[in-house]
Amino acid sequence: MLTLLAWLYGAAVAWRNRRYDSGRKARIRIDKPVISIGNLSVGGSGKTPVTELVVDMLKQLRRRPAIVARGYKRRGRGLTVVHDGVAVRTDWTQAGDEPFLLATSCQVPVIVGPHKGDAAVHAAGTLSCDVIVVDDGFQHRDLERDIDIVLVDRATMTDGRLLPVGRLREPLTSLRRADVVMLMHPAIEDAAVRPYLRDDAVVVRMTIERGRCTMLATGADVPLPDRCVVLSGIARPERMLGMLADAGVDVVDHRPFPDHHDYTKTDIDGVIAAVNRTHLPVVTTAKDAVKLHAFVDRFVAAGVDVVVMHVQATIEDGAREFLTLLSDRITS
Repeated sequence: MLTLLAWLYGAAVAWRNRRYDSGRKARIRIDKPVISIGNLSVGGSGKTPVTELVVDMLKQLRRRPAIVARGYKRRGRGLTVVHDGVAVRTDWTQAGDEPFLLATSCQVPVIVGPHKGDAAVHAAGTLSCDVIVVDDGFQHRDLERDIDIVLVDRATMTDGRLLPVGRLREPLTSLRRADVVMLMHPAIEDAAVRPYLRDDAVVVRMTIERGRCTMLATGADVPLPDRCVVLSGIARPERMLGMLADAGVDVVDHRPFPDHHDYTKTDIDGVIAAVNRTHLPVVTTAKDAVKLHAFVDRFVAAGVDVVVMHVQATIEDGAREFLTLLSDRITS
């Protein structure tokens, strides 16, 4: 049954793409450059730190980017301005955890909405920006873009099956639309990806690595502890656990929750009880910290230190080609 559903899903994706490729399906064009950052697969592939990196590069080019996102699992409805270019104007419940994190880390306009084309039009027309960055935008083809960046992780290349059998939202052949392909794992060979790409596509090799660590309660920089309990509600916690192992941290216990989990008092009390048995600090992610701030007083009262481990995207190879493409496309 799942195989049949995957075949039907693939047929629907192919029909939809043909309509856009032939021009039969209209697309929205705004008067500012649009950069899409997306992928072929579901699950965490590093889009948030890559978006932070691209926004930082745009700032270095003296551009004023705004970020457009859906705001997955947010409680708000309609278009919501998360950051207006001056300050954050809402909370994570209305914005979604990842857009709120981008708003606080990048300090640029961020707008969320159910239709990214409408959100991009609104951002271009009302916010102080001169380039639009669309988070998770590869499949949202109703919005024309000047650069399509696609992240390719290891599972994308090793499991080429479409949903619901595999992880792919589109087949590998859709990489033909990409202007930039970012390889997110050192085991992915350039030669394995190149046959799917246009000749002028830029291939960039990336790493997602550990950044600074801060205290949840104060925001002060702190070192990683030698031993800890891990609390995570992300798609791929194994990446976080790998970073901690590489740093020599002994993870005594791991409390995993589903991606985008909305923590409750019961959840937090369970974590505190587990930590009190070990007398160790908690290490969590920046995405989780967005939601854990509501429980700071609870952690402090229990004497539990919560350390937030931030991550950052770094270009290992292809930086010059990528920067040249970025500069050319947004200034032409």
